[in-house]
Amino acid sequence: MIIFVAASAISLAASQATIAAPTNEFRGCLREAATKAKGEKVAGDAIEGYLKSACTAQMGTLKDALIAFRMKNGMTRKAAASDADMTVDDYVATPADNYKFMAQQDAPKAAPAATATPAPIPAAVTQPPKP
Repeated sequence: MIIFVAASAISLAASQATIAAPTNEFRGCLREAATKAKGEKVAGDAIEGYLKSACTAQMGTLKDALIAFRMKNGMTRKAAASDADMTVDDYVATPADNYKFMAQQDAPKAAPAATATPAPIPAAVTQPPKP
């Protein structure tokens, strides 16, 4: 029984390792691309597309690894592909959200609009003046 549990743990660790390397490569690429995007002053609304295009190869490798892993664990190919797409989108969303937030913080602040000051009304007037 202990041998079976140990073998299962080793098998699980080995199969998860097949996902760890592509995940780390993809996340590293996203970090580098976000840094490069800042230098190129990419607009906040264009960052997701920029990140995905900069890391296309790593994204494909990760998707393939995720699909294979999930199919090995009993998912259908269609469900595994959908799940892999969601996982990749989640990985892209974090640096994209951070980039958008920082771009918003770094944007020049607009001066507050001047508000019109109403004319003072003398205390002796019982009705406000007509415009």
